[in-house]
Amino acid sequence: MKFLQDITLGQYLPGDSFLHRLDPRTKFLSLLLLMIATFMIRGLPALGLLWGFFFLSLELSQLSWGYVFRGVRSFLGLFLFTAVVHFFFTPGPSLPFFPIGFIDITWTGVAKGAFVAAQLLLAILISSLLTLTTAPLRLAHGMEKMISPLKRLHLPAEDFSMMTMVAIKFIPILLEETNRIIKAQSARGVDFESGNFFRRARNLVPVLTPLFHSVFKRADDLAIAMLARGFVSGKPRTHMQDLKMSGRDYLALATVLGFFILEMHL
Repeated sequence: MKFLQDITLGQYLPGDSFLHRLDPRTKFLSLLLLMIATFMIRGLPALGLLWGFFFLSLELSQLSWGYVFRGVRSFLGLFLFTAVVHFFFTPGPSLPFFPIGFIDITWTGVAKGAFVAAQLLLAILISSLLTLTTAPLRLAHGMEKMISPLKRLHLPAEDFSMMTMVAIKFIPILLEETNRIIKAQSARGVDFESGNFFRRARNLVPVLTPLFHSVFKRADDLAIAMLARGFVSGKPRTHMQDLKMSGRDYLALATVLGFFILEMHL
C-alpha cells in the first residue's frame, strides 16, 4: 500500500515561487489551454515542446522534481493498461516474431501506446502543478470568480466552488486516514503486501469499513463547523483578500496563449 504515500495530486506545498504568486484564475485558464493542447496534438515535435514547457514551469515552481514525479507512480497501472490496449488493438505492421497465434503486436500500436501514455503522464503532472502551487481557499475563490457569470442563470456558483474546495482538501485527509488504518491493521497481523491480487484485495476489506466511518465523521464535523460559523448555502461570502490580476498574470496568460497557438500549428 505504499502507492498511497506517493499521491501528490490535490496536495498543496506553500512557497513563494513565480507559479505560487500567480492568480488562481491565470492557472486555471493556463491549465485548460495546456490540457487541450496535450490531447489535440498528434506529432512528436509538438509533444516534445509541451514537455519542455512543463519542465520550464516546474523549474519556475521551485518544487522538488523528485516529489512531483513521485506522484505519478500511483498511475503506472493506468499508463501500462493504456499502452497495452494500443499494442494489441492498433492495426499495422507486426513486430518481429509476431503474430503468435491470435496475439499480434504492431509497430504502430507500440508507437501509439507510448504516445498516449506520455500524454496522460503529462496531463497528470500539469494538473499536479496547479494544486501543489495553489492553496485550496485560493483555488476555490478563483473558481468562484471564473464561474460567477453562471449566477445570471440562477446556478449556485458559490456552492460549486465550495464543493470543489472541500473535495480537494479531503484528498490528503483521505490518504492520511487510509495510511493510519493500514498501519493499525498491519500491527494486528494483516499483510497487505504479499499474496496475489485477489488476496490483497480481500485484505482491504478491514480497511474500507473504518475508512468510510472516519470520512463520514470528518464530513459531519466539517458541516457542523461551517454551520457554527454562519454558513448559508447560496448566500454571498466575503474574503480577507480579494483576487486581483497583476502584470505577471497577463504575461503568463499571453505566454501560454502564444504557446497554445504554436502547438495547434505544429
